[in-house]
Amino acid sequence: MNIRQKALLYLTYLLAYTDGEFDEHEEHGIKYICKEEGISDDEYQNFMNSCQENSERELFESGVDLVEECSYEDKIAVFVWLYKLAEVDGQVHAKEVRFLLYSLRRASIDFDEVKKAAQAMPAIPLS
Repeated sequence: MNIRQKALLYLTYLLAYTDGEFDEHEEHGIKYICKEEGISDDEYQNFMNSCQENSERELFESGVDLVEECSYEDKIAVFVWLYKLAEVDGQVHAKEVRFLLYSLRRASIDFDEVKKAAQAMPAIPLS
């Protein structure tokens, strides 16, 4: 797995659980993102298993550290996926917004640029 893929897994995991619920739309969304990004089911399952050993703070710091190693284009791509994942269940929870904004600030990425790029992409399909 490359740095972008690892960063994406950390941050999608945190975003999906930030509102206290991990529903079927978010699960489907993450699987769709993994498919589009070339992350195998085995890599995803290994990552999920490894998350159990870490706190949310440790996961966040690992994810942000990896994002900071990415090229600017890869950073934008990671945050576009996060933006799309936040929308996948039909509502964006306030905690998801806070998570996105804080993560963007830490990675020095402009929200408007991510929003514009996300709007140019189709929504994550629900089936």
